[in-house]
This record gives sequence, C-alpha cells and structure tokens, in this order.
Amino acid sequence: MIFLEFPITGSIRLPLLILEWSYIVTGFEISLYLLFRYFKQEKNYRNLLDVGYFFIFFGFSLMWFFYIIGDYYASDEIVSPFLIWKQGSMRALFLNFGYFTIMIAAFFLLLCVEKYEVFLFKKYLFTFIFLIYSILFLILFLIDITLTQPVTYIFWPAFFAYFMIYLVKFIRKLKTKGIFLLAGLAFIAVGFLLTTDELIKIYGLEGRMMGAILQLISVVLLSYFFLTLPPFNEFDWQEKIKALYLVDIAGICLYYKEFSEKKELVDENLISAAIASINIMLQGLTETGERRKEISVIKKKGENVIIYPGNLVSGVLYTSEELNFPKIVLKEFVEKFETLYHNILTDWKGDTDVFNPTEIIANELFSK
Repeated sequence: MIFLEFPITGSIRLPLLILEWSYIVTGFEISLYLLFRYFKQEKNYRNLLDVGYFFIFFGFSLMWFFYIIGDYYASDEIVSPFLIWKQGSMRALFLNFGYFTIMIAAFFLLLCVEKYEVFLFKKYLFTFIFLIYSILFLILFLIDITLTQPVTYIFWPAFFAYFMIYLVKFIRKLKTKGIFLLAGLAFIAVGFLLTTDELIKIYGLEGRMMGAILQLISVVLLSYFFLTLPPFNEFDWQEKIKALYLVDIAGICLYYKEFSEKKELVDENLISAAIASINIMLQGLTETGERRKEISVIKKKGENVIIYPGNLVSGVLYTSEELNFPKIVLKEFVEKFETLYHNILTDWKGDTDVFNPTEIIANELFSK
C-alpha cells in the first residue's frame, strides 16, 4: 500500500492539475451550452432534459473544483475541535462539498428525466430514492464529516445502475451515436474509481493520472454526443417530418419522399408557395451573380416548409412543427445529393429515374 499525504506535492502535481482543470472547464462549457440551448427554445416547446443535463455537467465540474481545493491546497490534518464538529480537516470539508454537489446535481437530473419517463412501476421513484439518500448524507455530514466518504461509494453504483435502466429506452433512439454515450459513461466510471483515495493508496498518483486522462476523454466524448444531439424538445423530430422534395432551378421536382401514410398529406397551396418562393429567390440571386445558401421557412398553423437552396438544387422539407434540427439535416441532404449527381445535374436530360438512389441518402438521414 502506498502512503500518500495531502495536499498533493511533487513532480506529478502540475500535470495532474492541468488534466483535472481541463475536464472541469470542458464540463462547465458544455453545461452552459445546454442551458443556453434550453432558453433559446420557444417556451411552449422547451424540454427540461436540457436543464437536467446542465445540472449533471455543472455539478460534475463544481464537484471537481472542490476536489482540487481539497486535494491540492487544503490540509488533511485532523483538528479537534473543527468548526461545528468535534473533529475534522479542511480537506474533508471541501471533499464533502464536492460529494453533496454531485448528489444535488444527480437529483435534479433524475427529476427532469422522470418528468417524461416512468421507470419500473412508479413515477419519480428514483428521484425519491436519491432525495432520501441526499438527506441522509446531509444528516451524516452535520454529525461527523470524517465518516461521509465511504458512504459516497454507494452513490455512484446506484446512480450508474439507474442510468443503465434509463439507457435501455434512450439508446434505442440513438442508433450509432449511443456508442459515444456508453463509452463516455464507461470511461468516467473507471476514471473516477482510479481517483478515489482507496485506489490511490494502491496505484499511487500515477493511477490518479490515468483516471484523470480517462475522465478527460469521457468529457470530450460526452461533449461531442450532446453537441451533435438535437435539442430534447426535437428529439422525436423524425416523427414530425411529413415530406421531402428536391427541386431544380427551373422548379422541376427531381425527387420526393413522403413520410406519412396519409394520402392528402401536403397542403398543395403551401408547397406551391414554397416552390414559387424558391424560384423568385433564385432569380434574384442570379441577377446579382450570387447564390446565398440561406435557409428559409414558410409557416402556417400546423404546417411548415423549410427551404434550403444549394448550388444546383433546392431542398424543401415539410414538417408538422417548426423545428431547427431538420434544417441542419436538410442542408446535409442537399449537399450530399449535389456531390453525388454534380455531373448529371449540369447536363440533365429530364430522366428522373437516374435519381432513384437518392432514396438511400434520404432514409439514412431522415428515417428513424
């Protein structure tokens, strides 16, 4: 067993601080991104899951902020009496601040998640369990701050056990992106274990460094996952896509796909207005010698048409609600189509059958 004193000193101190500050800052930035994304949405369409994940990223960063103060700058010497306790240390105090921070963050995440999902047999079951756990921890903290650390080892297995239940439902909607979520959670679990006092006594600060590296990797993976994930109020955006059109400069439909089984799916007047708008816009841009790739939206109650003009064709997407994420997908669809058919489009003879393989691209981007 390795003997270790706090605060941490030696040659490995600075590299460890840099690593740990890196995922604190990264976690803090992604938490702000999620919070701002929530407030940018219309009030009627906001989803509290964005707020829930803000809490867990912010709580993770704040927890490690307290850990850094406790491990690198605070004394581990037991003092009696200590503030309101019979005995304690400054390191124990800051570590407890970190423990309680992540528990509160997890509680709010569960509260936001269970607003929309029922797990096992009762709504808010896990929220209630973690609330009781947090209260018991607070009581123990007020009694003796030197006894709380072993209790926290129950928290993380319980939290990840809940998350595995949640992921069973969540990952079905994620497809291949679920790999980033699973990998991120696995890295953060193993990395955190390597930074606990018990494993540091076995593997030393080198083990803690490996844990810090794994946690930094996990935060990067999770950041990528949440940055590329649509806002949670648009998570089911594919269910709100009704029809897709590709129109050339002359207004001829090169490809279309309907995502609903209803026959009278699209308001013909709305689509006609969309195509007319495309033609007017293209004519105006041709006169100026430019072609600005800006997304336009035609709104009508319960019906929206998103238009993206490419270099050779324009994409028209019909949706039942005004959504932002499909705009990104429509742009990608048009660009892929133009890349694939660039030579054909420049000298097209009018045969639309040549564009049949477009169905593969459309299914890849727009289907569930």
